[in-house]
Amino acid sequence: MSFYSEMADMAKEAIAENGRPVILRRNTEGSYNPATDTFTGTGNVDENPSALFTEYKQAEIDGTVIIRGDKKVLLADAALTAPPEYNDIIVDGSDEYKVINIFTVKPGDTSIIYKLQVRK
Repeated sequence: MSFYSEMADMAKEAIAENGRPVILRRNTEGSYNPATDTFTGTGNVDENPSALFTEYKQAEIDGTVIIRGDKKVLLADAALTAPPEYNDIIVDGSDEYKVINIFTVKPGDTSIIYKLQVRK
């Protein structure tokens, strides 16, 4: 196991210990069948990672890119089967947040965590 793989596992454990379980919901578009003019395989795919929520500092809220109410969410790459994408949904209890921006912490070839900007 490489150094960065170990870091990815440590990030997963730390977020699981300090965060809370959420649902990462992805909308799958499926594939288009031109003979029948239909899409097949569309729907949602859910994963159940732990996430750590934090608030943006007042100085970071510019009213355009980051608005009041946006949150930062940390997800460990090792807890996911695929990286998060724009417009994925984080379900936290009865609250749903849309992924607005994604920053990947990826030293070398190994993704360790994703810092997501999410919005209700």
